[in-house]
Amino acid sequence: MKEKYLIVKGCAGLGNRLVTVMAAIRYCQISKRTLIVDWADGQFDVKGENAFNKCFNISDAVKYELLESIKNWDNLSHSSELFKINKLQGIYDIYLEQQTPFFYNLPVKLFPKGRLRRLRKKWKPKKANYESLSFGGDLKNDLKEDVVYFVDFLPEISYNEMPEYIELKPEVKKEIEEFRLKKDLNNVTGVHVRYTDKKPTQKIEILIEHLKKKQEENIFLATDSAYIEDLFVKAFSNVILFPKIKPELSGEGLHQWALYNNEDNLKYIIYKESVIEMFLLSECKELFYQGNSTFSNISKTYHHNKKKCLDWQKL
Repeated sequence: MKEKYLIVKGCAGLGNRLVTVMAAIRYCQISKRTLIVDWADGQFDVKGENAFNKCFNISDAVKYELLESIKNWDNLSHSSELFKINKLQGIYDIYLEQQTPFFYNLPVKLFPKGRLRRLRKKWKPKKANYESLSFGGDLKNDLKEDVVYFVDFLPEISYNEMPEYIELKPEVKKEIEEFRLKKDLNNVTGVHVRYTDKKPTQKIEILIEHLKKKQEENIFLATDSAYIEDLFVKAFSNVILFPKIKPELSGEGLHQWALYNNEDNLKYIIYKESVIEMFLLSECKELFYQGNSTFSNISKTYHHNKKKCLDWQKL
C-alpha cells in the first residue's frame, strides 16, 4: 500500500502551533497518514532549520517521519502544487490568509465543521493559476492526494490528549528538571501573564491582590512583558524568573520579535526559552493560567494536578 503523508506547516505562535500539531495527529489517525511537522519557516530558528524536532518528540502511537525522508517527491500527488514545487518554503512565502469579508463578519458559531466553515477562510496563493489551500481543521478526512498539507491557527482539539502524543526532547526535559529542583517549584505558585500581542480580559491588579490575600510570596512568573515583571517584583518579596532574553517589544508577540528584527541568532534561543517556561509552569504546585492564551492552556494541560489550576481572569 502506498504511503500517504500529512505535512504540518508552521503558522502562528508556539501555543497555536502545538494545538495544530495535535489536530494533525488526530487527522493522521483517522486518515491513516504518516505525520511530518515542518517548522522550518524561519520564525523559531534560522530558515530551513526545523525548530519542532529540536524541542519535541511525537510518541510512538503515531507514525512520524522527517520531511527529507519522503521518497519520489515529484511523483507523488499533492494537495498543494505550490508546496510541491516549493518543498522547503513556509506558508507565508507562497500563501496569504484570505478571509471572506461577508462571512468573516458573522459569528464563528454559525460555521460548524464542514462545507460552511470552508467558506469562511482560505490560504490564497501569491502566484496566479494555483488553487487556494483550505485551513487544516477544515480538511476532509478522505482526501486522495499522497501528500496533504495541514496549516491552521487554532483548530478544535481536546487539549487533554496532548501529553499522550507530544513529548519534550530528553535534553529539554533535563533543563526543566534542573531548574525545578533548584527553585523548588513543587512548592511555588506558578503565574502566567501574556501582555503583548494578546492581553488578559481581567485587570492584573486583581490577580496581584488575590495572591497577596493568599499570602503567596514564592511565585514563579512567566510573562512576555517587562511591565508585568516589574509589578510582580514590587508586589512580592520572592518572584522567581527563568533567565531569558528580554527584548524591548513594540506590540508584537515575543515569538515574533526575532523574525521582525532579523535576529536569526536569537530565534531558537527565544523559542527554546519559551518552551521551557511553558513546561516549568506545569511543574508548580498550583497554577494561575491565562485562559485566553493557548500557551497558558498548554501549561495547564501538562500540569500534574488540574484541580490546582485556575484561570486568573475569572477571579
